[in-house]
Amino acid sequence: MEQQDLGFAEDFGQKVDLTQRIREVLANYPEGTTILKELLQNADDAGATTVSFCLDRRQHGTESLVYGRLAEWQGPALLAFNNAQFREEDFESISRIGDSKKRGQAWKTGRFGVGFNSVYHLSDLPSFVSGRYVVMFDPHCKFLPQVSLANPGKRFDFVSTHALDRYRDQFVP
Repeated sequence: MEQQDLGFAEDFGQKVDLTQRIREVLANYPEGTTILKELLQNADDAGATTVSFCLDRRQHGTESLVYGRLAEWQGPALLAFNNAQFREEDFESISRIGDSKKRGQAWKTGRFGVGFNSVYHLSDLPSFVSGRYVVMFDPHCKFLPQVSLANPGKRFDFVSTHALDRYRDQFVP
């Protein structure tokens, strides 16, 4: 198809205020044990056979971080582990609030695509590790470098890069 010069047109389309959408999700997910239930359901949907939770009260180093503003996130954290691994479609799905790729899979608890977002009750910068990736979501575009409202997060391949050596304090925890 031939590209036409539409000098009289400007980019325009519907947009979603991500932080407002997260607020709406949180209004439907009360604080407390609901968060753990959602993480359990996500693990179940992924086929996990083991799930563990740990309240990590440690304070971790801040000398070698991917970005200096992440220093305030090196403190206590709720760690959730399961033995399933994300596929590429899972990464795509978790990046869309309310637009889960599980939608057509009636047997999956997380088919509505909002459950993971209950973690925003605990953190403005949720992160997770799966396979070779560490993912961090920054909907306020405040803590990670070069994020935008269109792409408010980062996915780091820490296996095939030198990230583990270079940003040791970030990835050791």
